[in-house]
Amino acid sequence: MQRPPTLKGLLLALALVAASLQPAKADFELTDSTGRRILLRDNGTWKYVDAKDGAKEKDAAAATAPPELQADLQLLKRVDAPGGCQFIVMLTNNLPYEIDSLVPDFAAQRANGIVYASKGTNFGSVRPGNRTTRQLLFEGIGCQDIAKLQVLGGDRCEMGDLNKFTDAKGRCLALVRVVPSDLLKFEK
Repeated sequence: MQRPPTLKGLLLALALVAASLQPAKADFELTDSTGRRILLRDNGTWKYVDAKDGAKEKDAAAATAPPELQADLQLLKRVDAPGGCQFIVMLTNNLPYEIDSLVPDFAAQRANGIVYASKGTNFGSVRPGNRTTRQLLFEGIGCQDIAKLQVLGGDRCEMGDLNKFTDAKGRCLALVRVVPSDLLKFEK
């Protein structure tokens, strides 16, 4: 006489059936719209199959791409003024859109690297191709005591797709190239 199947036996049979019903997983390859081969792994990760060739293509494209447009910031003059040192800076807009507002800070540093003072100035309404100058007066220090003028901040600009609500540090000044000067060290 045959015994009725036990609960343990039924569960084992059910597990075997369920295991056989799971689809087989395996890595496979596909090609994207640009022709690059991509390996999709069964663990959910992926990689370019021709990563070395893709890196070469990317490097070649970067080398042939035109440089990103930037506005130029130049130090035109450094003059001893009564009670301090005066700088004249000029912003040239090489961008394809108007610079509605850009307020960088200029930090005057002594030779030992200590910041004596910093001043902000607004460059506003500079249309493409135009330039504007601003004067900065650092009071209480002579020009001979300033070894470096550093450009900082400017994060709340209004130009292109950036505005005063943009919360990305450094994006405004990334669009500004500080032109080296013969007068003193002038950099970002």
